[in-house]
Amino acid sequence: MIRLCLLSGALLLAGCQAVSTDSTRQTHGHGGTEQTSKRLYPKSADYASRKAAGRETRHSADERPQASEAGASQQDLWQYIADSMELEIPVDHPRVVAQRNWYLKQPEYMNSVTERARPFLYLIKEEIEKRDMPMELALLPVVESTFNPTAYSHGHAAGLWQMLQSTGKHFGLHYDSWYDGRYDVMASTRAALDYLEYLHKFFDGNWVHALAAYNSGEGRVQRAIRANERHGQANDYWSLSLPKETQNYVPKLMALADILKRPGHYGMAVPVIPNRPQVTAVTVEGQVDLNMAADLAGVSRSQIKALNPAYKQTATSPLIDAEILVPVRHAQTFELAMADLPAEERMSYARYRVKGGDSLGVIARRHGTQISAIKQANNLSGNTIRIGQTLLVPAVSASASAAAQPSTYLVKAGDSLSVIASRFSVSIADLLRWNQLSSKHILRTGQTLIVAANAG
Repeated sequence: MIRLCLLSGALLLAGCQAVSTDSTRQTHGHGGTEQTSKRLYPKSADYASRKAAGRETRHSADERPQASEAGASQQDLWQYIADSMELEIPVDHPRVVAQRNWYLKQPEYMNSVTERARPFLYLIKEEIEKRDMPMELALLPVVESTFNPTAYSHGHAAGLWQMLQSTGKHFGLHYDSWYDGRYDVMASTRAALDYLEYLHKFFDGNWVHALAAYNSGEGRVQRAIRANERHGQANDYWSLSLPKETQNYVPKLMALADILKRPGHYGMAVPVIPNRPQVTAVTVEGQVDLNMAADLAGVSRSQIKALNPAYKQTATSPLIDAEILVPVRHAQTFELAMADLPAEERMSYARYRVKGGDSLGVIARRHGTQISAIKQANNLSGNTIRIGQTLLVPAVSASASAAAQPSTYLVKAGDSLSVIASRFSVSIADLLRWNQLSSKHILRTGQTLIVAANAG
């Protein structure tokens, strides 16, 4: 059965691209979080009335969009997000001023961020609105990953929201040899917002503390608060003794929010993103060949891969149903084509005759698949197989085999960045970025390099 999850009404357009980040975080001894349908942070009636009137009161009236501009702001997604923001921004705080000046000195920054955000920002905005959370959170992927869904940091955080594997697993993300949920735009967005909801509740409704904790962990922020309280000092975020990265983290988000609220005031040209869905999620059961999915949808294989970087090989995981992002105008075509496709044709399979010494583990490793995938394909309840038995084994294409190659590499004598880049079909610029190296870095024998975008 196939379910089309249209994340808004009409069928429309798409886009995509890439960069990296270095944020790390860790949870500190907090087990399961209680899920509840109760809103943890209802907006005030005052805010609701201001939003309904299309106004924000953070800044003086002459800096607010005028009523005649209301229609335009509804068409531009960045402006809609700015109009929906609600957190207090200390616009004159030195740390906010420093970050704002950095953005203003990088006129191309918002152009590149916007192109990477174009397919995904509307989906994130929708999820935040659904939960009634502050719209400033839509800017976190800018701060975390410059909206690069394949970003990977030296601290092993990954994806748009730069989640550690342990944190992602705690908030429901799935991992196996076929799939890494941190790179799944929809799944990671839900997990990140779940984490932020938990942090908001943990810090008694203080969103600024929650944002700081998203960067450095709730334990570290809590210890800083308690240290200030013991010494009779203020315990607001701006007064806490936190790592330098965390001290700059919230100001980066607030400075960007301030610029988006008043782009004309600062002379920043922010590219327009249409305030409508660019891609939509189609959920399919069972394992699906992504190249075949692209062909059925009528889009390029590279575009399907760019929109769905969570899949490490050219097939979805056999262990979970796939949520595949496709351009909105191709979604119905894809849904109908998948509905007409028999389940056994959604993946290609090779026939394998069991030999002496074989086990499911040996066969799975030889074919670059999982024991569970072989068992599922052959309706096996146990691990027992017999010599001469014919098994259906999920076939891995040449491109999938390439994707399955090691994601790290041990430097050998005579290696150079150009040699390694060529060997793994990546650019030297990627190697430098993934490994936090300068262009003048000299490799040493025995050094471990990250050689794949989703190495985490």
